Amino acid sequence: MKKNVYAVVEQQLFKSKAYRSLTGKAPQVLALFLCRRQMVKYGKKGHERWVCTNAKELIFTYTEANDKWEITNRQFTPAIDQLIKYGFIDIVTPGGELFKSATVYGLSERWRKYNLPEFTIKTRAKRPLGYGYCKKK
Repeated sequence: MKKNVYAVVEQQLFKSKAYRSLTGKAPQVLALFLCRRQMVKYGKKGHERWVCTNAKELIFTYTEANDKWEITNRQFTPAIDQLIKYGFIDIVTPGGELFKSATVYGLSERWRKYNLPEFTIKTRAKRPLGYGYCKKK
């Protein structure tokens, strides 16, 4: 299977209020998420459309962001939080430091309803303290 050499992005995303509200490294991180999609053409000739086959299976680790893209943890965390807040990604499976498992992200279409009454706000779940020998607060 050949690697994707293009990232197909609809203009509506760039023109949206949600995208224009992103700050810091969030637009760059979103672009890197969009580059991870595996796009396949479906339909009859002349009526093809692109469909993402791995929209809910994207993995992007802090280590990769730092080593490959020079995005520090202090830049990556708020970027992920913004992308969740504005409806571009969701967390499918949270990762964990304890077992070194990576977080699995999924692309979301919630950004299309940003600033509308039916927009649902999501945030990253906070982990409770209490690992190891520390007391729960």
